[in-house]
Amino acid sequence: MATVRTAEISADILQITSTIKIPKWSPASDFPADILKYMKKNATEKQVLKLMKTNKYFIREKCPFIYFGVRVSLTQNFVHQILSDTNVMNYRIEELPNNLGISGALYIQHENLLSQFNSKCIIFDLKCLYFINQWWKIEKISYDDFKVLTSSGRLKTLDLGPTIVTSNNGEIVPYESLLDHTPSLRYLYLKYNNYLQLSQKFIEKICASNLEGFTISHFPKNFKREAFLANLAKKKPNLRVCLSLI
Repeated sequence: MATVRTAEISADILQITSTIKIPKWSPASDFPADILKYMKKNATEKQVLKLMKTNKYFIREKCPFIYFGVRVSLTQNFVHQILSDTNVMNYRIEELPNNLGISGALYIQHENLLSQFNSKCIIFDLKCLYFINQWWKIEKISYDDFKVLTSSGRLKTLDLGPTIVTSNNGEIVPYESLLDHTPSLRYLYLKYNNYLQLSQKFIEKICASNLEGFTISHFPKNFKREAFLANLAKKKPNLRVCLSLI
């Protein structure tokens, strides 16, 4: 089973909860008190997190999720919990509980386990998201999975590589739509993809964003980089842009 990192997070939890007095009685509501009590007692972990945000009455004394760490990697067959550079725990997806919480960085080296892993997590607070593998090309992921991964809105670094994001009907979701889910993004890395255009809407989103660094690799020789750079420089002169043939 997953490692419960109690010692690492207990101080933070105590700091937050020590000043909170959890009400013993349900708040005034249009719902009967018995229903609110039932909701507090029987809510799933995901439901608990939503309820806790609405009223202190729903706060649980015990953390409703298992903290899985700040560095997690998904490969074709395993989920890796990276505790340190020399300490890595390897799990098969069926070994993991259904109430994980992760923060920090997630490395997706293969999309095989992504949807299943997402279903195991009740909270994502990612700062870095990498779609990267030296041997395997991650061709596509679902839009639903992408929205789950970026649900906190606090992602700082996104390395999408050549990966495309597709909707339920198979249509490719444009880059500018993906940026709608990353309001805190500071660094974006893309590998040029012939299926996706660097449209004017995308450039406008880049210029209106909080991005500090933007890298595109593997762009073709006929790519009009001078015009592209001039377009960005005109509206966002402080953006660091890197264009690479490899």
